[in-house]
Amino acid sequence: MLAFIRKHIFWKFFFSYFSLVLIGMLVMGVIIRVALPGLFNNQLVAMATIFSNYGLSETGHMMGGRGMMGGSLLYSDLYGVFNKIILEAFVYAFFPSTFVALVLSVMMSRRFVRPLKQMGEAADRIAAGNYRERLPLGAELAGGQDELQHLGRRFNLMASRLEQVEENRQKWLSDVAHELRTPLTVIKGSMEGLMDGVLEPDSATLERVYRQADRLERLVNDLQELNRMDEGVLELNIKPIHLNQVIADVLQTMRINFSNQGILLAEDLPDQSITVLADEDRVEQILINLLGNALRYTSEGGRVLVSVRALDTVAEIAVSDDGAGISVEHLPFVFDRFYRVEESRSRQEGGSGLGLAIVKKLVEAQGGQIKVDSMGLGQGTTFTFTLPNNP
Repeated sequence: MLAFIRKHIFWKFFFSYFSLVLIGMLVMGVIIRVALPGLFNNQLVAMATIFSNYGLSETGHMMGGRGMMGGSLLYSDLYGVFNKIILEAFVYAFFPSTFVALVLSVMMSRRFVRPLKQMGEAADRIAAGNYRERLPLGAELAGGQDELQHLGRRFNLMASRLEQVEENRQKWLSDVAHELRTPLTVIKGSMEGLMDGVLEPDSATLERVYRQADRLERLVNDLQELNRMDEGVLELNIKPIHLNQVIADVLQTMRINFSNQGILLAEDLPDQSITVLADEDRVEQILINLLGNALRYTSEGGRVLVSVRALDTVAEIAVSDDGAGISVEHLPFVFDRFYRVEESRSRQEGGSGLGLAIVKKLVEAQGGQIKVDSMGLGQGTTFTFTLPNNP
């Protein structure tokens, strides 16, 4: 019996309420039994005064020729009758009170168990894949402050986040499939053309196939990189590095790419070298990604500037261009995976849609922050990130 009760919270509530009611009734009965003699004696003294006013003497003699009754006998008889009346009243009240206690215990137990039962059923449906499931919170429940109401709101918040995670997962899979399909389609089409003799195996065809294969390789590498970051297994070699020298080396490497497209690559570095705590290889990767992004979206004759300034606890690095710019409504999503402001142009330029997501992860993994600013289309873009100074 006890094992059954322990397994069901309804019966726990029920017996808790019912036991409290029974205990209260028993305590009341005990108090009545203990206090009854004294209370009766007090009432008898008061009644003696009243009786004397109607012809009963203090010694128990009845005036008017009705005989004589002993005072102790009168007390005993009256107490017995009074005690019987009290006991009968208690017995008569016990059964209706017990019935009311049972009904109220059932009602209160169901009231408290109902949201827990609903929560369990909702959890089962969520586990089955229905991430849109929510607990039906009424106006009083939505604004309530007790533990069950708070738990219900937190449950719905958890369900909302699970739904968002599932939507992101599905979008992620869809985006990955889409990104893989494009280069595979080009490669397959080119190979079919070569086999059918429609295309000549010249350098242009082979270069097109190679370019798409290279794009596939970069996409797979980026996916692996992001996966390592998500799992927290990204290895970082954090140590003091001379930021000016790292930036100068990257600019020297990238300058030929900018020169070939007629874009000026400029720098604004402080005279005094800045030392930061970071992974040198990852900082280079961040800069190459940001500069590559600026190169893709800056037209011939444009200008890209890399600037650095030392703040109190961090160094701030900015990569600015005067290129295509970004609409204000797109800014919050720039660092999302596979997000592109201009789908067709990004694919044409070979971007995987993962570069900026990787940059954000790398910056944050080294204790920094990154943001993007743009005044709008045609107004250029500035990516600014920070790295902690070497104390």
